[in-house]
Amino acid sequence: MSSTSPRHLPPRASSGPLSGVLFGQAARLRAVVNADLLPRERAAADALVLTAWLSAAQRERYAPSLRAPGSVEEFAERLADERRVVLEEGADPVADEVGAADEAERAARQLPLRLLEGALLLGALVCVVLTVLRSLDAADLPGHLAAEAAPLLGGMLACLVLAAVVGVVATRRRDRTLLDWAVSRPGQLGRGLPLRRPLQGESAGPVVLWSLGPALLLGAGVLAIVAGAAVLLLSLMLRAEIVAAEQAPALLIGGVIALVAATAAVYLGGRRRERRARRVRASEWIGPAPLDEEPPAV
Repeated sequence: MSSTSPRHLPPRASSGPLSGVLFGQAARLRAVVNADLLPRERAAADALVLTAWLSAAQRERYAPSLRAPGSVEEFAERLADERRVVLEEGADPVADEVGAADEAERAARQLPLRLLEGALLLGALVCVVLTVLRSLDAADLPGHLAAEAAPLLGGMLACLVLAAVVGVVATRRRDRTLLDWAVSRPGQLGRGLPLRRPLQGESAGPVVLWSLGPALLLGAGVLAIVAGAAVLLLSLMLRAEIVAAEQAPALLIGGVIALVAATAAVYLGGRRRERRARRVRASEWIGPAPLDEEPPAV
């Protein structure tokens, strides 16, 4: 079987593989995105992803167009057949498809939440700038870090977490609205969604938190372990109690916990990116074939 590449919107950078992921996650993600599957195999994979992604109410709305009023398994099988026909033969032209998708995309922008997310990110940046500026003028840097920098850094962390939560909520609400639009149109899930910005598109808040979080946990864990080990070593060498000797075991245990948390965060982030790549591919729009292009031979 041979197949030509599907007709879709202009390439988007957000659907490509992400580099720099530990433990082989980048290679696995690249394999998910660039997998050269046969139409039947890809249709089955896309149908399973979409079936799991849709809510029960959305599946119930779309089931009549598939003639699959029964179980979830039957819904996935009929959706796979619909997707396979589009992949093998091309989609039938629908006059208002692109225009209706543009209108639905504008209505699902979640502008208030995006503005709130941007304000929280700006607040985190202000906290960082104030911390740096006040540290430059401080005569007693350790005392300054304990008295003033710690609250500012705590405020920065709170702003980043809130911005990530708001960004995730905005993305989920946008995706849910656009999926509601798709299930209201017979055959739309088989053809995909002709969107300028794909579903599962991440905003700045979650990206910043998922990028800085594991790095901060890793750095804190290493520093805690080094500090705890240094305190214990000095205490053994001097054969006397020194300052913070009682906190050394807590530093070592806390450092190990931070390293485990950083590893778990990297793993969960990789799984999240892999799921996002599968959903983006499953909802990719397969446009109508040009008149001079023959369907791929099967």
